[in-house]
Amino acid sequence: MSDPIPTGATAGPEILTAELAPHWPELFERLGSRAQDYVQAAITKAAFRQISQPACIARFVNLCCALGPNFEDKPENEWALAILSDDRLEEWVKLHQIVVRAASELGRRVQGNRSNSVQFVLADRVLLDAEDSRRKAIDANDVSLARVACDIDSIEIRLMELEWRREYTKRDGAWQLSNVPAFASSVRFGQGKTATSIICVLTGTVRQAPAARLQIRLATQFQCDQDRHPLAVFAGTHGLWQWRGHQAKSVSWQVFALPPRAEPVMKGVPLMAETLPDASVLRASSCGLRDDGVPTGSLETYVWAFPADQYLFVLNRKSTADMVWPKQPASSAGNTAGATVCRFERDGAVLASKDWAQGFQDSLHTEMILGFDKIFAAWGGAMQDASMRSTSSLLTGTCTLTWGWREGAGGLLGSPVMRVLGDFDLNNLLDLELVGEIAIGVTRTRVRLTARSDAPMKHQITRENETPGLVDIILPLAKRWQAKFQVEFEPVAVEQAAMWSSTGSCTGCLSGEVGLRPRLGAGGGWQWYARLSCEAISVPICLFDPLLGQTHQTLMLLPATNMLDWSFG
Repeated sequence: MSDPIPTGATAGPEILTAELAPHWPELFERLGSRAQDYVQAAITKAAFRQISQPACIARFVNLCCALGPNFEDKPENEWALAILSDDRLEEWVKLHQIVVRAASELGRRVQGNRSNSVQFVLADRVLLDAEDSRRKAIDANDVSLARVACDIDSIEIRLMELEWRREYTKRDGAWQLSNVPAFASSVRFGQGKTATSIICVLTGTVRQAPAARLQIRLATQFQCDQDRHPLAVFAGTHGLWQWRGHQAKSVSWQVFALPPRAEPVMKGVPLMAETLPDASVLRASSCGLRDDGVPTGSLETYVWAFPADQYLFVLNRKSTADMVWPKQPASSAGNTAGATVCRFERDGAVLASKDWAQGFQDSLHTEMILGFDKIFAAWGGAMQDASMRSTSSLLTGTCTLTWGWREGAGGLLGSPVMRVLGDFDLNNLLDLELVGEIAIGVTRTRVRLTARSDAPMKHQITRENETPGLVDIILPLAKRWQAKFQVEFEPVAVEQAAMWSSTGSCTGCLSGEVGLRPRLGAGGGWQWYARLSCEAISVPICLFDPLLGQTHQTLMLLPATNMLDWSFG
């Protein structure tokens, strides 16, 4: 294997004079004692042309011997100045191309006192052999300098064996798997087109089959050694794979994404989780040396492998039965909870979901009971003969979601999109009634406090492009509402004939919010959540007493209470 950018110990003017003199006897005979000064002047001119590598300096001095000092400034050698001034070329490439062109020019020019092409090529070879020897003396494992044109013309990267790819779509009211839309499954880099930094592949995981196959095809412009170049390397979590020469010109292999993350705490599949890719590096290289023009050199890109798994989630919940307080000994929270059924699918295969559905149902119902217990405890502390009835059915109805990665608009060259489609037909019913009797002074009044809300969530969502973002689509689906409390009074007759009545509207409301939000746990994704809170409830009243007269005051019925802050998934 050759090294296109030479390094090593610098040969001084004494050494270069000794190495060049046998090949340019006439020149060095004329120079006599000034020979070393001539070589030093050529080395100085090389530095002026920003030539710093030892082998490149030696080749430049040889060019000065063949074409004369300051050869690049002469009109007949304007091609040499153009090459030296080309910022697109590496230093070694510049000197290689000038040497190749100089050998050709010398062969065409009139022989006389000028050196001929054979002398020039022979001297160049000897200089490079000497430089190789000096490099290997420093490092025995150092590779030889690149001397022969060897470059990649282009590389084509293609994704193959995609017939197994499917995604969920809704047809005739039913969700079913269908073919993935066509996308740009191949890309070409090379002369005139720089390799992109990343290509994205959707494929199966290590634990699943089938998987996509990645193929590369290399077209070489020149080749120094068919057993060494070109070289193709694919390195990542799988290890290091490489192919050389003829094998590297057309090779393919299966690419796998990372397997799903094991989450023992999480029952089921994280909803709409934007999983991380498995990153590998793909590199095609050669000597990167051309006799003319800009070499392609090495082509390198990262391969990000995303799982192609497509998920379907269906949630069905029935309404909760009425709950009453004080609780009856025979009843329990489990008897009043509405049934929850769900279904998880991955690429048509049904996944275990019983524990997820049970966890959803039990956790939501249990936390709602605790929230209403707080309300009843506060109500019972202020009332006599207190009772409460509640119908609270949150997230009841049907919700269907499907999600999975899909290629972006650029195909292999674009970032994939987390495709999400969904139907929401959910309802959130709250019907709360509190009854009790309150004594103020000598008065007794039966109080009935009610709040009712019906907040439907009916949405259809489709995200198949990079914008808008998933957050911009899912967060607005949340439903928020406020149910204003209404109060009724029924005076109870007392011997003193005192009574009171309200003089204004009741303040306070029952606030709720349900929806989906980003999940903070490992693995990402989204989770269901629900919040309920009760504002402080009061009402202005006017008290009538035959003896004391009329007085005004504000009656506090319930304090502010956070009833529910639940999440699951």
